[in-house]
Amino acid sequence: MISLADDAALLSPAEMAQRLAELTADGQTVSDYYGNGGAVEAFESQIAKHLGKERAVMFPTGTLANLCAIRRLAGPDNARVLVHRDGHFFNDAGDNLAALGRFTMVPVAGEGAGFDADDVQREIDRAASARVAARIGCIAVESPSRRIDGRQFGAGRIAEIADVAEANGIPMFLDGARMLIECAVTGQSPADMAAPFGLVYTSLYKYLDAPFGCVLAGPAAMLDDLYHERRGYGGGLWQMWPSAVIAADKLERFDTLWRDVIAHAGAVFDQLQDGPVTVTPFEDGTNAVRLTLPQAPVSSEALLEKAASLGLRVPASASAQITIKFNESWLTASPAELVDKIRGLAT
Repeated sequence: MISLADDAALLSPAEMAQRLAELTADGQTVSDYYGNGGAVEAFESQIAKHLGKERAVMFPTGTLANLCAIRRLAGPDNARVLVHRDGHFFNDAGDNLAALGRFTMVPVAGEGAGFDADDVQREIDRAASARVAARIGCIAVESPSRRIDGRQFGAGRIAEIADVAEANGIPMFLDGARMLIECAVTGQSPADMAAPFGLVYTSLYKYLDAPFGCVLAGPAAMLDDLYHERRGYGGGLWQMWPSAVIAADKLERFDTLWRDVIAHAGAVFDQLQDGPVTVTPFEDGTNAVRLTLPQAPVSSEALLEKAASLGLRVPASASAQITIKFNESWLTASPAELVDKIRGLAT
């Protein structure tokens, strides 16, 4: 099945078990103990170096990792955290910053998938004018944005915000679940993308094939004892080595693989421009594009059924315009074969 809906070629349980068996067949893999040591520690060192950070700590979920990150950056007392109105923090984490971290999220409505330095300065000024003392404890940036078609926050805006943040002593956090895909598309190195931020989160299962997990990366002094907090919040899994082993393997191959994916997708898109199905890139996009059919499907169920008959997985939609994603599963068919399949959605 070729996916037009995901960031990776999702592994079935059998495929994941086979991958894990192959990677551990030499008998050298050492298990961790509640997330410490063994294959987890080795992977943490690998990905910390990849992100240009001193230390990385693996977590079972991004929701937990992000909460712990903001607690470290913004401090334990009540503070305001700037987030994008349409981002992960404000819409998809159950308001855990407020419920568990005692932080006040300030949703900033910027242009596109980000906000700018002027927006940040206005919120700094607003906090300073409060009759009861208030402060901005952290600026959280999500890039690319899942809810906004995988679009980038924008390196230029991040650099300008970083200047304002530094001038006001405010730490910055990168919610970079899909940042490695953004880097593959833009050519920016992960270390350069992570550089302005005190702590960085990235996912292990969205495109590194792991069954679960993520990492936080940053200074060792901030992260060395974080396993206590991880366990205190219920995130101390007995063993996390399966995710670490699979993600470590994929990380080594990721850049080369995605160069092939991007070139392959480009060839598909070039051929699709002849119609009747067309694609349009998003401004500041990553691996998502707008697919336009000649007419809307009868129903989302009809579209899914048609796609399955063509060997495609697509997002459910009853619109003629659908946001699709390219990924490594596209490499399993030639550009011409994939063009025929996608055009088949219009018949």
